Amino acid sequence: MDHLHHPKKTDTRGVATAYFDAQRRFLDLFLRRHLSRLSQQELRRSRVMVALLIFGILAISAMAVVRLSTEGIGPVSLVVCFGVLAIVASLVFFVRTGKSGAAGDLLILSGVAVIFMTAINDNGLHSRVLTWLPSLPLIANFTSARLTAMRTTLLVLFGLLMLLAAHEMQWIASSYPDESLVGRLTAGFGSMLFVSAIAYAYEDSRRQADKERDALSRTRSDWVSMVSHELRTPLTSLYGGLKLLANGKLDEQPETQQTLLTMSTRNTERLIGLVNDVLDVERLSESRFELNLKTIDLAGVIDEAVKIQQYLADEGGIVLRTRLEPVSSVMADPDRLLQVVQNLLSNAIKFSHAGGEVVVHLAPSEAGIMCNVQDEGEGVSEAFSNHLFERFAQETSDTRRRSGGSGLGLYISKGIIELHGGQIGYRSRETGGSEFFFTLPDR
Repeated sequence: MDHLHHPKKTDTRGVATAYFDAQRRFLDLFLRRHLSRLSQQELRRSRVMVALLIFGILAISAMAVVRLSTEGIGPVSLVVCFGVLAIVASLVFFVRTGKSGAAGDLLILSGVAVIFMTAINDNGLHSRVLTWLPSLPLIANFTSARLTAMRTTLLVLFGLLMLLAAHEMQWIASSYPDESLVGRLTAGFGSMLFVSAIAYAYEDSRRQADKERDALSRTRSDWVSMVSHELRTPLTSLYGGLKLLANGKLDEQPETQQTLLTMSTRNTERLIGLVNDVLDVERLSESRFELNLKTIDLAGVIDEAVKIQQYLADEGGIVLRTRLEPVSSVMADPDRLLQVVQNLLSNAIKFSHAGGEVVVHLAPSEAGIMCNVQDEGEGVSEAFSNHLFERFAQETSDTRRRSGGSGLGLYISKGIIELHGGQIGYRSRETGGSEFFFTLPDR
């Protein structure tokens, strides 16, 4: 049976990829002196700059050939030839120094000179060469030149007004009716303004994107540093304690063994808590956080949280007290509210001084039920208070650095309370210290 042989289909994606790779390699030949010091963003903009300069050389060279072949050597052809040399010089300057701004300025000035000198000898404001003018603000925008898009537009407006004045003085002979001159000028300047506005909007959005990317990069770096520290500290302690227990040197010291086991248990709990925090942050950011709602008594949740945190308070010499007023029951997830109250208590204890007091107060409120946690610590600076509930938020004071933490607890607590339809906040106390509170709607 004969086999039919079909011609192979051309892989257009592969062809396009090969084309763009070849284009990048070609442009990188001009940038090889600077490749090692350029970031990816700077490298992309430098490639655009080289491409613009090469295109400018080719475009004005073609114009020069046409002028020389049709008019011979004259003022316009000489200006065009000068423009070619100026853009070649700017390309050489950029290749040698990597300074795109100066090269961009020279490219724009050369373009303006060539366009207007050509227009003077080619019907002035009616010259078709003026259709190149709207490209100049875009070039200014991409090259980060001193001649910004708006400055370039104003420079071109000055040139257009000079052409109009030349028409009025009959220095330019035009085969078109003079009544259309102002309209031509207005149309040319209007198109420049439109392109300048687009260029400005693009550049502004790019700057904002750069700022957000830099902020995200710093956050990611801080997060990696924080997680590394928060993991390394308990793991080192856990490893050291288990190694002492494993080598048998403490077999005859049961009290020391018990101390190491207790420490290892707490470090394990700390690691589990950090992993759970990271998972909770991911669920919140992806809207995958689920609540197991049931009718509960919030006072019971607070009592349980106080019992769990009591050992931490005893270690720091902190007194824990509760003031639980009668309140109605709420529809909530008890485990998640326990997580919130524990987090607020843990922070209050960590940032309190020995002999201080932490009070948990539960009372009715206009919104339903309010729970607040008050401490007598150093409080939170006014500048940082607006960032308390952000991801990885940590104040840079010495006390708070020593206290450690992932900077995720309050962010997670805020997400949990808001999913319950409540609000969470902070206020400083006139007598010193901090007060964190949250409200929940009653059932």
